[in-house]
Amino acid sequence: MRSIVLAAVIALALPLVPEQGRVIANAAVEPQARGTARGQAAARQRFREMDQDGDGTISRAEWRGSLQSFRVHDWNRDGVLSGAELNEVVREAATSPEDFDSPVVFNDWSAARFNNLDRNRDGRLTRAEWIYDLETFRRIDRNRDGIVARAEFLGGDFDDDRGDRFDFLDADGNNRVTRQEWHASQEAFTWLDTNRDGVLSRVEVEGEGADQQGDVFTRLDTNRNNRINPNEWQWSRASFDKLDVNRDGVLTRAEMAGRQQAGSDTATIAIGPTNAERWVDTGLYVYAGDRVRLQATGTVQMSTDANDVADPAGSRARRRANDAPMPEHVAGGLLARVETGRPVFVGGRTAPIISGETGRLFLSVNDDHLDDNKGQFQVTITVQRRTP
Repeated sequence: MRSIVLAAVIALALPLVPEQGRVIANAAVEPQARGTARGQAAARQRFREMDQDGDGTISRAEWRGSLQSFRVHDWNRDGVLSGAELNEVVREAATSPEDFDSPVVFNDWSAARFNNLDRNRDGRLTRAEWIYDLETFRRIDRNRDGIVARAEFLGGDFDDDRGDRFDFLDADGNNRVTRQEWHASQEAFTWLDTNRDGVLSRVEVEGEGADQQGDVFTRLDTNRNNRINPNEWQWSRASFDKLDVNRDGVLTRAEMAGRQQAGSDTATIAIGPTNAERWVDTGLYVYAGDRVRLQATGTVQMSTDANDVADPAGSRARRRANDAPMPEHVAGGLLARVETGRPVFVGGRTAPIISGETGRLFLSVNDDHLDDNKGQFQVTITVQRRTP
């Protein structure tokens, strides 16, 4: 199936990046890129390779990676990428700390940010000091000694595409990253490809046990008193005050999660063949214990065979697809997952699903090849908040 398009009215006030954002080759208006002349020349060459129509810009269609990957590089959240944004950039031009956003994506590789993270001022970052995902820590720890030195943090001419996670790079969702999907330097790809088989596995990129670091609240709570004070907070004071709903000067776990006491959120999306995303962001954030109801209608023709039709419950012929995200279930059915967690086969069920995880909700279809599909599902999602 040719994937999913975020299409309709979303009841949350969440900023959405335009699907057809343009990459503008104008580094003069962006912060200066790091690295030597050799590294910058290599980045310009990659830009030219992606600029297939030679107009000096890279459209969303020309971008090699996923929509999530596109958003990672759009660090100033203006809906477009500049030429400098395709490089590792230093955000020295920032006038204030970045706002907290969930899920947290780190993309500020400035000296000032290193000093902010280096709490004991020893000139290096340990995993205990790193409050973000371990995949990014592993990407910047060039010598694999479990410590990030200042030079490793600031980078150089080694473009490792830090911050662009495995699931964002794996555009076709087959649980491996090829050189065609990779859009950083080939040197970095070879460095990560430890078994030299020409593809990157999840373990090679994320490392063993990357999902066992714990949540952001636990990592911020350095004194282990089960609350976050302003000195432990790593983002802007404005974002701290926004989360501190009872104005007591500390954040509880529930406040940091932004948990609502009650109520619900809704969104409607169209699932169709006009976008190449395997997993598409619904724009809804769910918490463990929330009740998520997905009501889907419509049909999709999954191949050139006019009889190969699926509704949200799956293939009407009950066929399987060996390379689908959930090959043990019927092909063509509706799937859901929270962030990069284990997918759930929704199918045609109308009963609510109890979320076991916290994060953004993504949808997909249980098909292997997405570029030969016709038709569309309409999915209405209602999230009933659990009282914390």
